[in-house]
Amino acid sequence: MTTTAARSGRLQSTGHPRLIPGVPSLPVRRFSLDEYHRMIEIGILTPEDNVELINGWIVETMPANPPHKKCLRRVLLFLAPLFAGEWVVDSQAPVTLADSEPEPDFCVVLGPEDKYDTRHAGPGEIVFVLEISDTTLEYDRGEKLALYAAAKVPVYWIINLKDRRVEVYTAPRGGKNPTYRTRTDYGPADSVPVTMTGRQLGSIVAGDILP
Repeated sequence: MTTTAARSGRLQSTGHPRLIPGVPSLPVRRFSLDEYHRMIEIGILTPEDNVELINGWIVETMPANPPHKKCLRRVLLFLAPLFAGEWVVDSQAPVTLADSEPEPDFCVVLGPEDKYDTRHAGPGEIVFVLEISDTTLEYDRGEKLALYAAAKVPVYWIINLKDRRVEVYTAPRGGKNPTYRTRTDYGPADSVPVTMTGRQLGSIVAGDILP
């Protein structure tokens, strides 16, 4: 287990096939949340499109491979029960941020559940977010991390399949260069504390959720 302070400024992203290859040299425009929702309502975008809104861009999501799916099953089996009670747990469902609507692999939001009958959870309601990362690792450490830090999500986990570790980010900082002030890495044999709103709910061995 290693703990580091996140470096100042936004973590840079490389290697994710999202915006750079597809952005034309001519002027382009971003979409607002209302426009994005309208495209979903009228059927321009469907569940089969596998997209999410990131910083106003409609971005294709990467298909889940077998290790990713196996990891998510383990998260739902071993981690989700720790949040039973006052919180609402969801998986691969949208959360609404300032100009984005990502769909994290796992998230925990404030209850009660019927608050979200007609809308997605937003800033101030999202208390825990988790992304399972292999080919998207730098993207999840970059753009996604900055999004969640800007929204002041208290705890952000990256399950790093490439290096077989769990990266826990805490103490979000907003502003011009949003990031997390602390990062703690846990190897397969390490016990990862599951902390929420200042109290520890329990712990989980990293190897139990790593495929």
